[in-house]
Amino acid sequence: MGQPLAHLLPAIRRNGLGGWLADLYRYLRFAALLIVAGLSPLVHDRATRRHTSRILCAAAWQPLPGYLLTSILISAVLTRIVTVTAAGYGLSHLALEAILRVFVVELLPLAATLAVAARALPMAMQQLSAAPGRPRASLRDALPFAVGNGIAVGVLAVIGGLLSLVVAYLVVHGFSPWALAGYARLIGQVFDPLLAVALAAKLALFGIAVGIAPTTVILDPRKGDAGLREMRVMVRLLLILVLIEGSFLVLRGF
Repeated sequence: MGQPLAHLLPAIRRNGLGGWLADLYRYLRFAALLIVAGLSPLVHDRATRRHTSRILCAAAWQPLPGYLLTSILISAVLTRIVTVTAAGYGLSHLALEAILRVFVVELLPLAATLAVAARALPMAMQQLSAAPGRPRASLRDALPFAVGNGIAVGVLAVIGGLLSLVVAYLVVHGFSPWALAGYARLIGQVFDPLLAVALAAKLALFGIAVGIAPTTVILDPRKGDAGLREMRVMVRLLLILVLIEGSFLVLRGF
């Protein structure tokens, strides 16, 4: 049992199970400290707020046009495909509901998370990585990245979701206002209180993951290839996202 486990997890093979658990504890403790610091108003002085706003602008505002254009195109194409396919089977009344449940609830939050992560990771690697002649980054240095990137996930997901709702309506009903009442009722049925809370919780967890994972580069050793450190951080983030998404899919199944 030990050999296959060590083969699947190189970190355990390299450091042993005890070393791997110690590293896991360090990462969890670091994440907990960042969350507590992020929720503490006393930590957010003027310099921290200014730095956080710059990170938020870089992670959300700059990629926003490309992200929205991609969301519009994918939403329009998927809505058209689902609508035509459902009409062929006599299920056209379920097409919009399927788009809302699959694209808006499941795919868009993940797409927003990956879009922010693609910008957050290089910024964190550049400014937080240990380098010769540079002092080691502290928790306060990592806080603006955690808060700014976490908020950026929510901003992109909410804006993309609202825009996708509009695009889906236009693809199916065009500019006719007569279907607005039924569409609003459908949105209310899909986003019932339970699903709304679950979606908000998933977005919050995605934001925490994208906010904290890139900053864990602080815990990596000073020596080593930068590309390898970036790969380790990305693997951590992807594993966390898979666990979050898988957990919500399992819970929704019940």
